[in-house]
Amino acid sequence: MVKHPNLAQFFLLLVILAAACKKTEPEDIDLGYDYFPNTLRSFVVYQVDSAYYGINQQSFSFELKEVLATSFLDGEGQMAMVVERYVRENSADPWVLRQNWVQKITPTTAERVEDNIRFIRLVFPIEEGESWNGNAYNTLGEWSYTYDDVGKPFSIGGQVLDESLRVNQRNNVNLVDQEIAYEVYAKGVGLVKKYVKDITIQSGQTTGVEYTWTALQYGIEP
Repeated sequence: MVKHPNLAQFFLLLVILAAACKKTEPEDIDLGYDYFPNTLRSFVVYQVDSAYYGINQQSFSFELKEVLATSFLDGEGQMAMVVERYVRENSADPWVLRQNWVQKITPTTAERVEDNIRFIRLVFPIEEGESWNGNAYNTLGEWSYTYDDVGKPFSIGGQVLDESLRVNQRNNVNLVDQEIAYEVYAKGVGLVKKYVKDITIQSGQTTGVEYTWTALQYGIEP
């Protein structure tokens, strides 16, 4: 005589079959796109401090404002943003448009075209220690960018931003050259700090440039 499973066994079998047939829903994965916001009319204002070394050393300080002004399809058929760049000496002066740059996000990169030179500023997904050639799309020579301090807080103007990351771009220091460059990005804001030092010391003479951008405020323009 054929034995049939009891009612409890029958329902257990249905549960197992249902679980086996159920499609697994993909988990939401944070790739890090929020570190490079691409929202129209978003802006960041920076304090820029720079020094130029040579026979006569000169120092300059001014404010820089970057606004994502308009969007367009670039030559690769991808959505890109026009970055309007304004300058003024201090908060009492009106903003003066200086130039336009371009930026875009692809599924794997965040790119900026600055003075007609394309840089890969970030790569996705963002992972601590990840490295890439930031100059892969230009002719400036290979620079190995590396993520550091991913997800750590960062303070600007007395405000603490919950999550940031640092992109170490250059660290070439010897008896003749000092090449140091890095950028800090914050989630929901974008670039909040930039530092570049590129000087040469020969026969006791220092030549080159050193500058820092520090974010003062950010938001969305009406």
